Amino acid sequence: MKRVQKQPKPVTFKGVSDMPFCTVSTALMTWNNTGTWRYLRPRYIDQIPACQAGCPTANNIEAWIRLLEQGKKEEAWEKATLENPFPGIMGRVCFHPCEDNCNRKELGGSISIKMLERVLADSVGPNPAAPKPFRPHTKRRIAIVGSGPAGLACAYHLTRLGHKAVIMDRSPKAGGLLRYGIPEYRLPKEILDIDIERLKKMGVEFRLGKAVQNAAEMQTLRQDYDAVFLAVGAHKSRAMGIPDEKTDGVMPGLVFLDFTAQGKAPPLGKTVLVIGGGNTAIDAARTVKRMGSDVTILYRRTRHEMPAFEAEVEDALSEGIKIEFLILPKRVVTKNGKVVELLCDRAVLGEPDESGRRKPVAIANSELTFNAQTILCAIGEDIETVIIPSALPIEKGALATKMGGQTEWHNIFAGGDFINQPRTAVDALAAGKRSAIAIDCYFRKEAFETVFQKIRIGDSLSVRMEDYLHHLDGEKMPEKEQEVVQKNKIAMFTDLNCAYFWESKTNPYPMRPATERFGHRPFAEILLAPPKETIENELSRCFHCGRCTQCDNCYIYCPDIAIGKIGGGYAFDLNYCKGCGVCVHECPRAAMELIEEPTEISS
Repeated sequence: MKRVQKQPKPVTFKGVSDMPFCTVSTALMTWNNTGTWRYLRPRYIDQIPACQAGCPTANNIEAWIRLLEQGKKEEAWEKATLENPFPGIMGRVCFHPCEDNCNRKELGGSISIKMLERVLADSVGPNPAAPKPFRPHTKRRIAIVGSGPAGLACAYHLTRLGHKAVIMDRSPKAGGLLRYGIPEYRLPKEILDIDIERLKKMGVEFRLGKAVQNAAEMQTLRQDYDAVFLAVGAHKSRAMGIPDEKTDGVMPGLVFLDFTAQGKAPPLGKTVLVIGGGNTAIDAARTVKRMGSDVTILYRRTRHEMPAFEAEVEDALSEGIKIEFLILPKRVVTKNGKVVELLCDRAVLGEPDESGRRKPVAIANSELTFNAQTILCAIGEDIETVIIPSALPIEKGALATKMGGQTEWHNIFAGGDFINQPRTAVDALAAGKRSAIAIDCYFRKEAFETVFQKIRIGDSLSVRMEDYLHHLDGEKMPEKEQEVVQKNKIAMFTDLNCAYFWESKTNPYPMRPATERFGHRPFAEILLAPPKETIENELSRCFHCGRCTQCDNCYIYCPDIAIGKIGGGYAFDLNYCKGCGVCVHECPRAAMELIEEPTEISS
């Protein structure tokens, strides 16, 4: 038999005479200095939000989200572009590792940071003001070879640090991989053009349509400029290593994307095969689909091993693109000098290879053929070494560099896909910023390795320009009304007091339905601007980990009324704070901590 718990009857007082007696003290307790009991004391701290720790550019996401929530869009833009120069671009193409780190994922799903970054860029409009320089102008000139994300970011930060950046690129327009490797449906080129125009307003000089041809020209640059930053990327497509792959109709995937971006797309025929499982393969296949051909991706491992971003793979599948797994190309079949088929073997996964992934092994007597008029090879890209002087070593297929991208020739630096690091746009931006700081240190004859330890986040490669500027100013932090200790510690979900947060679901980035992507505008942008309600809901979901938001919990819960308000913050009255720690425990965001009471022993 189920027991039903009865609700207690409410107690009703009809007048003062019905109320019980109680003792009330009207005397002050200020005479009782309970602070003398203390052996611990609280203090306010700023920790690193987990999202910022997950971003290669060390973007101060929490800070600009809070400003955006308050309607301070210009201040939010200034805060964001201190670390990441291009929110409009990254709000479309970044693979958002910040969201993977976001503590909110434990209580309803991560914040849609990528979407909000696009919202931030949209909020300032198509003509944002040129940012103010950090430091006075110097007479230093830096040649930047390559106008992709690493080169653009390096130029941006060097210019704000007071130096003259000159970007050189072989292409007729700036942008590198952002323009010629990422399709229009992912990154509309007018968005890229807005940021390039902003760089020009800042004073960045562009010399386009002229490539650095060889190592001798690189030597000349080294002599003519105070420093050189190499950001030419990796554009040399790897060969499949099978017979007849140089037949008419076989083309590198990156070359195909380049031609398409220039409006020079080659005729493809009815059926196209794309070989590979990375982002280039996915972008090439989705572009082929938009051009009206049937396309199939052939990948030699399983989906689990695909290096392409999971969201991009899902989008490709939603668009009807077929992916065949565990397929090993064996020979291109030709007729009259043109591709007609691709002969392949089926495969199984064997022991791990040097990449750590299980190596595909052909199954005996498992041959199969795929019809094709065009084959796009996208199995990876290597760097072009012809411009590298022989004195500079190559390691693991990339230019060898020290910390900050410095090479054996101290005034030559490198970054982006040209060095050994993850080949993503956001990692390229991070490398550009890191090298800009390293070049500035080189000019000031200061060891970047030492500075790096002061400005990095935890044990990562991410560096904060904000901390570097504090370093240049003699470690002077901005004055605050309340004393706040800056800590290079990441605020994790387990550090938060989740009694003050509720579960809420992520507001996803709106997308053009797959059924609407192949009409009269097949290259129309897929990611869409969210409505106002979605923006407001998503902004309100941020925990603001590790940062004080003046929620008043410490002020309200202090049993000794030892916390007072000062302007936009708080102050402790240590005459009465006995170090009980209630304020620290009730802080929702881990913006307080208890430390041992300082003691002074006189001799």
